[in-house]
Amino acid sequence: MPATDAFYEAAIVPELWGRALDLASAAWGADGGILLSYANSLGGLIHSDALEEFCTRFFDEDWEARDVRTQRGIPLARKGKEIVTDADLVTADELRKLPLYSEFLPSVGFGWFAGTILMESGGANIALSLHRRAKREPFSKDDLSLLRHDLPHVRRAARLASKARLSYAEGLVDGLERFTCGAILIDWLGRVIRLNGRAEAYLGEHLQIVSSRLRSPEREANKALQDLITACTRSMIGEQDDGPNSALLHRANGLPFLLHSYPVARAACDIFQGARAILLITDPTEDRTLALTTVREIFQLTPAELRVASALLKGLDTQQIANENEVGTQTVRYHLKSIFAKTGTNHQAQLVSLLSRFSERS
Repeated sequence: MPATDAFYEAAIVPELWGRALDLASAAWGADGGILLSYANSLGGLIHSDALEEFCTRFFDEDWEARDVRTQRGIPLARKGKEIVTDADLVTADELRKLPLYSEFLPSVGFGWFAGTILMESGGANIALSLHRRAKREPFSKDDLSLLRHDLPHVRRAARLASKARLSYAEGLVDGLERFTCGAILIDWLGRVIRLNGRAEAYLGEHLQIVSSRLRSPEREANKALQDLITACTRSMIGEQDDGPNSALLHRANGLPFLLHSYPVARAACDIFQGARAILLITDPTEDRTLALTTVREIFQLTPAELRVASALLKGLDTQQIANENEVGTQTVRYHLKSIFAKTGTNHQAQLVSLLSRFSERS
């Protein structure tokens, strides 16, 4: 299969991106390839099999902070340089002295690089980087001409992938309208992409959109809101400190609005998702009902995980859930661990508190 066809296929079936990178690397004379998203920092990536050790050690050993290729290459590409190589970024002296070139690359057996920006999605640049082993020569003009020839197809495939992922996120926001839930979709830079009618009705004195960003005119409420947005738009790579997942917006008359954030891009490999998070707005003075099918759609729970979540809402403990579903307690704990990861919760009480906001009134 031609490399360009593999990219189009992967745009529809995301699980095939690794295979597409393998095919493309072989076609373009590279030993491995990486697709990455970069806003203010590295957001996520997909890599070919040959770069497994490269990427694992890169993040485990904190080389991102010393990556001159990204630090210098992204700004250069943003200025219009179509394909960037090591020769564009560092001098011969720096090749010998900079730690990335003198320490990290030799330790993983790689040496040479070529990269390009494919598109912008939700405030993040989607970039492609190709890598060659140290024993080979740097990428030549003839090598780069192969990549340049296929780039229009690769960029179209990237745009197709981005549109597909954003349509999914926008569908969530619009779908929540049916359940009288205010929902606001934000990108990697914290900008508002879309909001449904219920959320729009909440805008006004206490919650505003200024230059595509959410603001509250009250200082403490705005700080809590900005902290919430910062926490839910951070990178998906590496260990992150826990941040807030909710914020209160006080009103002069009545109970405060409650905002909760939920990730849309859930894994580091979901680089084409231009939407980063959904903010749900709760007005405690309103009666609202949400179906558990909506919870399944938002958090991508499996049927078994949804049964466990439903049982928890009924007040059942682990043993009772196991008996009700005719499975072992270890199986229930396995599902709970997966639910915690998908919902961003850490224990059952926190999970029940979250899910109760989506439960239907009987």
